[in-house]
Amino acid sequence: MFDRRLLSNFDWFLFFLVLGISLIGVAAIYSASKGYADPTPFWLRQLFWVGMGLLFAFVVLLFDVRTIGNWAYYIHGAVLFSLLLLSAYGSGVGGNSVNRWFLIGPAAVQPSEFAKLSMVLAIAHYFRDSRRVANKGLRGNFWPLVMLLAPFYLIVQQPDLGTALMLLLIYIPIILLAGIRWRTVILMGVAGVVAIVALIASFQYGYYTIDKKVLSKLQRAGAQEVVLARVKALEGQRYYLFSSLEKKIAPEGNGGISGRNLDLIEDNSFRPFITAVLRPYQQKRLITFVNPDYDPLGAGYHIIQSKVAIGSGRFWGKGYGESTQGALNFLPARHTDFLFSIFAEEWGFLGASGLILLYVLLILRGLASMLQTHDRYSSFVLMGVLSIITFQVVINIGMALGLLPVVGVPLPFFSYGGSSMLTMMVGVGLMLNIRMRRFLWA
Repeated sequence: MFDRRLLSNFDWFLFFLVLGISLIGVAAIYSASKGYADPTPFWLRQLFWVGMGLLFAFVVLLFDVRTIGNWAYYIHGAVLFSLLLLSAYGSGVGGNSVNRWFLIGPAAVQPSEFAKLSMVLAIAHYFRDSRRVANKGLRGNFWPLVMLLAPFYLIVQQPDLGTALMLLLIYIPIILLAGIRWRTVILMGVAGVVAIVALIASFQYGYYTIDKKVLSKLQRAGAQEVVLARVKALEGQRYYLFSSLEKKIAPEGNGGISGRNLDLIEDNSFRPFITAVLRPYQQKRLITFVNPDYDPLGAGYHIIQSKVAIGSGRFWGKGYGESTQGALNFLPARHTDFLFSIFAEEWGFLGASGLILLYVLLILRGLASMLQTHDRYSSFVLMGVLSIITFQVVINIGMALGLLPVVGVPLPFFSYGGSSMLTMMVGVGLMLNIRMRRFLWA
């Protein structure tokens, strides 16, 4: 029989908090998308995904969270299989040359979003057995590392470095909660510092050099003979990152070289140590994070316009629907990755702070639930879900403020995106589920 105590322990505060953030996001998407030439009802689609997400969350509530855990490996395996299928059947959206989505009718499904939650469920299920504690060091974390690295590798290949790094960030708090040996933590920290130093060094000493590969790509792109001759004259020369490649190739403006050809030359002539790991556009994002003015009309455009939008909102904001950066189409991706920028422009520092406060309350509520539960599996699940929400909030807002590189991480429950909304709502469903049933495990 249905236990009435489940309803009495339902967390209405958490439910209305998430619903409030989601509906504020729908209103923000309506305002941000008004300036589009094609009046696609993004806000109406988002409202549909909010409803579908709530339905999925309700389904999650019907099952004991530990029963869901018994299916965790199968769920994670299905997500990994879908990531494998992307290489053959995936596509980009809006002309993007990536393989991140399955186009199913009018909907675009992004399996990498589901990988965040499936990885949390799988690792939590692995550590639910008290004998499988992580204090054995790296050897004791072999299978959790496999559960992390398998989707990490497949997502990097799409390419989607931002989501792949999110998996790593989510993984760390879970294994810390599992009791990983401090010596192993220090070892992993040192490896991370070395990786960051290597990244900085690769760009500091990275250089441009033009070779036959660049010339052949220009020829296939249909570049004029005068352009080929000018580029060929620079063949074999080496010059470092901030030495202004464009001025060397076209000393008097573009000199007939199209912006597309300039991008092609830059993308194929940069030689940092990590050129095999990061794609050209990812390299540019890191470069413009350090110096947005390096490419103000290209890779640095998003960051510059985002900061202009946030700064122009000042304290009170310009008012709902009065965003000039949105209405005049200055800020790209403003209904997805940079929706917070438009919201801050319209509602100012006061409104942006209020939105951040809602997220803080949401995270604190989740932490309170984690402290009250007596079930190991539930603790790991809550830690994973809270890590997803926390890191995505920090990264997205940091990205909009220019404090972090642009990596395409959505703001939970707020940014436009069906796959993200479904994942976040299922995560909230798990949080509500655990809080409802905590008295059963006491």
